[in-house]
Amino acid sequence: MLVLHCADTLPNVGYGYVCVVAPRMLKHVTSQAQVSALRDVDMAPRSISKAAFLDVLTSLSIPHTEVKKNADYSRR
Repeated sequence: MLVLHCADTLPNVGYGYVCVVAPRMLKHVTSQAQVSALRDVDMAPRSISKAAFLDVLTSLSIPHTEVKKNADYSRR
C-alpha cells in the first residue's frame, strides 16, 4: 500500500491530490487530519509527478478515470 501526493495538476481534481493506492484499489485522502493520521503510522505521502502518478495507477490496474474527488475504487 502506498500513499501518493501528485505534485502536478490532474484533470478534474486539480493540484495536490493525495490518495492511498494498492493493487486495484484507490482511496482519496480528503482532509489534513487523514494525512496526519497516515503520517502517525509512518505512511507519509510520497510526492511524485503527474506522469509517475499515472504510471503507478497503470501498474496497479487502476483506471485513470477513477481519479476523482472522494474516490473510493476497489475491483477484485
